[in-house]
Amino acid sequence: MSHLGSDNYQRENYYVGIYCRLSNDDGETGESNSIGNQKSMMMKYVMDKGWDIADIYIDDGYSGLSFDRPAFKRMLQDIKEKKISLVITKDMSRLGRDYIQVGHYIEKFFPENRVRFIAINDNLDTGNIDGNDMTPFKAVINDMYCKDISKKVRSVFNMKRQEGKFIGPFAPYGYEKDPKDKSHLIIDKEIAPVVRRIFQMYLMGHGFTSIARKLNEEGIPSPSYYKKSKYENYNVGRTRVGKWCHSSVKSILKNPVYTGSVAQNKYKKINYKSDKVEAIHQKDWIVVEGKHEAIISPEDFRKTQILLKNKNADFSGAKKAVKLFSGFAFCGDCGEYMTYTKAPSGNYFLICSGYKRFGKSHCTRHSILEDELEEMILSDFRKLVHKFADREKLKQKAEKVANRKKTSKSIYEDELISVEKRLEDVKIMLKSLYEDKVKGIIDEEQFLEFYNSFNKDKLNLGNRQDELKKILNITGKQEDKKKKVEGLVDRTMNLKKLNRLILCEMIEKVEVLESQDIKIHYKIKNPCQ
Repeated sequence: MSHLGSDNYQRENYYVGIYCRLSNDDGETGESNSIGNQKSMMMKYVMDKGWDIADIYIDDGYSGLSFDRPAFKRMLQDIKEKKISLVITKDMSRLGRDYIQVGHYIEKFFPENRVRFIAINDNLDTGNIDGNDMTPFKAVINDMYCKDISKKVRSVFNMKRQEGKFIGPFAPYGYEKDPKDKSHLIIDKEIAPVVRRIFQMYLMGHGFTSIARKLNEEGIPSPSYYKKSKYENYNVGRTRVGKWCHSSVKSILKNPVYTGSVAQNKYKKINYKSDKVEAIHQKDWIVVEGKHEAIISPEDFRKTQILLKNKNADFSGAKKAVKLFSGFAFCGDCGEYMTYTKAPSGNYFLICSGYKRFGKSHCTRHSILEDELEEMILSDFRKLVHKFADREKLKQKAEKVANRKKTSKSIYEDELISVEKRLEDVKIMLKSLYEDKVKGIIDEEQFLEFYNSFNKDKLNLGNRQDELKKILNITGKQEDKKKKVEGLVDRTMNLKKLNRLILCEMIEKVEVLESQDIKIHYKIKNPCQ
């Protein structure tokens, strides 16, 4: 029920709304600004005046820059419902620190709703028109104070970033915060195998979507939903399904945190008054190396970045997937890139993109089959390797690779432990689900929906468990080391197929001539030329 009549702006008695606010983020802590101190001061002021207290509104831990505060919004609603005729705060900064918004409430909202406003320490009283000349200046000063605090906070954060201290609210996927030092990251042993596998799959030629599909099939939770399961206050945003997608895989592959580096300053707020952020170019990130244990070797990360840099998914007439020579093949005459086109036979061939867009007036077709181009490059590559490679040194390097198999085995063992743990969790969830159905907590329809989902996860995890056991069984077999090394050397010396990783490592670009001859620009000097 409304306490007020229509003419209540000037009256002997008021129904007072006492408003208190305190923010830990903008330097307002201290006994003088405590909620208890504010409330006591204002209650005494109201009682001395003989007015009635309608309600006390408290926003503890809310910044003065934002007006999206629960108690403040409740107070505004009570004003609209005419339960309050006077709002009182300790000072203007308690109402807010954005001078535009503060001005709106003092100069427009309160008068329109016939509400008087008093800020005790600022000697501001809208019931006294002549004494409010300094109000706009005080509002601006409060705003400037908040801007100054924002600068100081950013300065402290930047110093911590430069020192390589992690300041994010949540650890990156694959890591967790060290309980002994929240600014230090430690490996999350449950999730790290998933990160390693993503990099391995990408280096083997799988695309973002292919990797995401495989992870979803195995019931591995996406980064956002895994964090939600660990942190109650983590907001998954607008995503409604806990699935991997193209962007989540790409984000992991680009993040140098997995090499032991702390990469921060990726986003910045537009200004201190806005919550909107904008992305910062990768070259301007603050990256400090060697701050925690790596999940991915620097070499594998380097190779991944080369592949990402050369990725070009725009192929006319072809499926939206990365083709072998995209970003590597160029027209030998006009310099335009060679674009993929699918022949009626199903084979792919490359033609000059300049010719395709502008016709004969610009260039000629320079058409060449993908398979023929690959064989021509392989032939040239074999000549270089056979003529100049030191077979014995190559054997020695291959032997080192063979010795690293123990590391691969450890990775698979870690993943098996992680899969078995998730499998056990799913079994517990299925049991709990049945108990909820028996108790009547969930109905038949809900039970079947959840049961089918969990059972699918159980099946996929079981399949992955079997795959890992087979891999470990093969890895564990004793083989003739000498034969393995010889075979690895022979495969290197007699390479049969190219992949994008080899192209990234060895070749700058390939020029295709109209005569269907090619010119290869190696990243290392080619002694054959």
